[in-house]
Amino acid sequence: MRMNRSGRVFVALVASVLAASCGGGGDDTVAVPRDTVRLACDVADSTSGNAVANATVNFQAGASEYKTQTGSDGSCELNLPAAEVAGVTFPAASVIKDGYEPQTILCPTLQGGQSCTRDVLLIPLAANVSIPVGGDIVMHLGDDKFDGVVNSQFQKKTDGAQLSFAIADWAAKVQAGYTRATVYVDAKGWQTDRCQNLIGLAGDAGEAYLAGGNSPSSGIWGGGKQVPFEFSVAQVGTQRAEVRVIAGACAGTTDLDDFEINRLRVYFS
Repeated sequence: MRMNRSGRVFVALVASVLAASCGGGGDDTVAVPRDTVRLACDVADSTSGNAVANATVNFQAGASEYKTQTGSDGSCELNLPAAEVAGVTFPAASVIKDGYEPQTILCPTLQGGQSCTRDVLLIPLAANVSIPVGGDIVMHLGDDKFDGVVNSQFQKKTDGAQLSFAIADWAAKVQAGYTRATVYVDAKGWQTDRCQNLIGLAGDAGEAYLAGGNSPSSGIWGGGKQVPFEFSVAQVGTQRAEVRVIAGACAGTTDLDDFEINRLRVYFS
């Protein structure tokens, strides 16, 4: 049972996370049917400013998944049943395209009869960056046994207490001479200050784990590039590796922390 206590390290980052995730504002006043919520976006390359076509826009809602793709002008429109998203604060949709880091469409709330429109800038994928398989969409860890007012307003049901995300090009990165791997992740409802959450890398030579992070008590997403989880390649191996995220027990109980993650990235150095 988790009440929403402060993840103080992130509070100062709230405004910057919103700006980075949304990429800009938009018109949220477009009329839509009362039983529908509309997500709209304009997606562009952050370097060239050119529209990005055929990017996948993915929204995880309850036990359902909703997807669409951007058109030739980089625009998207995704209509969601209002009942699937009502009452969730800071719901996140993922924008995914090969050759780019995943990005997020972040809205304060989604209510029936309303729309949320955002500009999204995709960052070209650098040679030293890997996106773990499956880590580019919203995932919910925990046991679905939670209470609270803010951090516990999750957008989907749990995917399990432990999740693994393969780093498909790990061996190639090691052969290129990289010796360190830094994991970045956006998170919501993460309370490692009172729960035994872990994030780590596991590979052919061994495993390494660090304590997880703490999300803002406001219920917004936090973490990202401001919170690095650094690992030595030698601890993990040369042939294969995966990111592991584990929801731990809280405050001396058997109750697991419930939190959501998105936008897993691994930076090699």
